[in-house]
Amino acid sequence: MPNYKKLAKSYEKNAILALQKFIRIPSVYDASTIGEGQPYGANVKKALDYFAKLGEDYGFKVDRCDGYATELTIGDKGPLIGIYGHSDVVPATGSWTNPPFSATIKDGVIYGRGACDDKGPLLAAFFAVKLLKDNGWLDGFRVKIVSGGDEERGSSCLRYYFEKHHGEEPKFGFTPDANWPLIYAEKGITNGFLTKEITLGPVIAMDGGVVKNAVCDSVLVTLPPDAKFVSYLKEKKVSCDINSSPVLLTVRFIGKTAHGSTPELGQNAAKAAFAALGEFYHIDFLTKLSKVLDPHGESFHGNMVSPELGEVTYNYGIVRYDGKTLRLSLDMRYGEKADAEKLLASLQKATDMTFEVGSVTPYLLYDRSSTLVSTLMKAYKRETLQLFAKPLAIGGGTYAKEAKNTVAFGAEWPGHPGNMHSPDEYIYIADFIKDIAIYARAIRLLGKAA
Repeated sequence: MPNYKKLAKSYEKNAILALQKFIRIPSVYDASTIGEGQPYGANVKKALDYFAKLGEDYGFKVDRCDGYATELTIGDKGPLIGIYGHSDVVPATGSWTNPPFSATIKDGVIYGRGACDDKGPLLAAFFAVKLLKDNGWLDGFRVKIVSGGDEERGSSCLRYYFEKHHGEEPKFGFTPDANWPLIYAEKGITNGFLTKEITLGPVIAMDGGVVKNAVCDSVLVTLPPDAKFVSYLKEKKVSCDINSSPVLLTVRFIGKTAHGSTPELGQNAAKAAFAALGEFYHIDFLTKLSKVLDPHGESFHGNMVSPELGEVTYNYGIVRYDGKTLRLSLDMRYGEKADAEKLLASLQKATDMTFEVGSVTPYLLYDRSSTLVSTLMKAYKRETLQLFAKPLAIGGGTYAKEAKNTVAFGAEWPGHPGNMHSPDEYIYIADFIKDIAIYARAIRLLGKAA
């Protein structure tokens, strides 16, 4: 058998340069620059165009898919192997050691937003296909690499690709956007907003968070001037920045972000703001709300565990208040035995708020002995020698829910979580090259199995 590790190493220089250029494009959704051919804004288009140009330079057939995604194709006959990654990234909030879009390299690590989610793994899959192409190992099957532009906001890009652009469903597929060794099960996800028309004492406005699928790490609260409240915050040692003037008092409550699938790893700034405002100004609604906002719903008996997919999680990522209506986003993730409607009813009762559903994605559960899962696991075990590795169930939602016959396969390594959706996101160069080797072996094995 080929030495895929040695072959992957020969692409290291070009792969690193390509990834640095990719990271330097701040491909965050931007409604203000939406236009013809760029439904997600100018910088997402730049990233999709960059991926398209990379494909053109290396001999792939390119389809820009009306600006919703970029499709790269190699081969013109045989069964299809599909690879689905994304070029968009979440906003670079929080405090970064290095500029988030600088693609800084230190001690064998590349830092930057998108390094591990998902530009690094996507390019690892790209160079894996190039490796196979360069060695003449793509006979008898085709490969399409599709990079979407809206995965972080709900994957409308891939739905457009399959439903409107008539993208071909694969015989076998994977998305390089999760954990090693492989994800055979993903939680269901319900997104939306909890709302309530209410007057919150002296609070003029609240504005916090940027996306539903990340823990709210900052909330700006606007109030009339109040020296006693400032003293209270200092006495309680509340993590916040205070800006007081004769006209207004603004307090930025500071938390810690984390991925929406693991909200227990973050510190929710909205919860902290509600607790402080509720206690000091005797706003019972906010005090009660602060106690309800726990990651696993224990406060309202919303903590349920499924055999395959584990605990239900609740993430509150965005808070908005305009003096009349409070809006709080919810990202709820649940397993195969959970009754989502019942859990939402309990949450609404506990918060005294109304839930407006935004989107619902059902859970995903693959047979661990299927050809797809067993073939990919075989590739992983042979490259890593982790012979007793087992596929995982996760709370994160991936493109595997949008494409048929597809699972999430890599590329987060144990011990190297990559700070996905958090400051100082990173990927180890050594891991990046190992990813190329695993993907090359896996794609070739899938082609043979197809």
